[in-house]
Amino acid sequence: MLEVVIFDLDGLLIDSEPLQYRAYKEAFAMHGITIELDDWPLWHRLEASAARWLQHFGLQGDAERIRDSKKVIYDRLIERELALKPGAQTLVRTLAEHFRLCVASGSRLESIDACVEKFNLGGCFEASFSATTQARKKPYPDVYRHALRQMGCDAGSALAIEDSVTGLQAARAAHIPCIVCPDSFMPVEVYGYEDAALVVESLEQLSLARVCGISAKVRA
Repeated sequence: MLEVVIFDLDGLLIDSEPLQYRAYKEAFAMHGITIELDDWPLWHRLEASAARWLQHFGLQGDAERIRDSKKVIYDRLIERELALKPGAQTLVRTLAEHFRLCVASGSRLESIDACVEKFNLGGCFEASFSATTQARKKPYPDVYRHALRQMGCDAGSALAIEDSVTGLQAARAAHIPCIVCPDSFMPVEVYGYEDAALVVESLEQLSLARVCGISAKVRA
């Protein structure tokens, strides 16, 4: 029986990927490094890590200073420009009436909490978990396994909702069924969703009945 629904955040509930990109582009530029929109899919494949980006291209730079610069820029953008994805608020509030909810995101805990509170969704989520506190980021399952432990739930009683192949891989590596709603900011993936329980174009296509139906189907 489904007990816990685990949501990703960036690109799924909030339209943050354009802001993440702008913040990192500006932060890298402050340190003399260029990153373009075409680079963004590779950025995610490198675990959205400034250190791995520098290493991958053999660039000189201080990853920690770049992250610190990005944090300041991104927090400003969150406050001024961040918006929810269509259908996000309705879906979260509807599911919160029937299941325990939490967030498992690659963002910092401070950013997760700021986003959740900005849209008055704090009362819907029991907890938030950040991959930045784990040894490995998505596509590794660390943050999902941590969420299951902290929520006192096994994978068979959970369902994940993600926006990317990377997130799907993380959820499935933790043996959690996963619904995917791809972020329109990212290039359309031509493969990689085969392991998803369901792929939808918008959260507006997810209802309580459909979520329950998918959960029952994958556990049949």
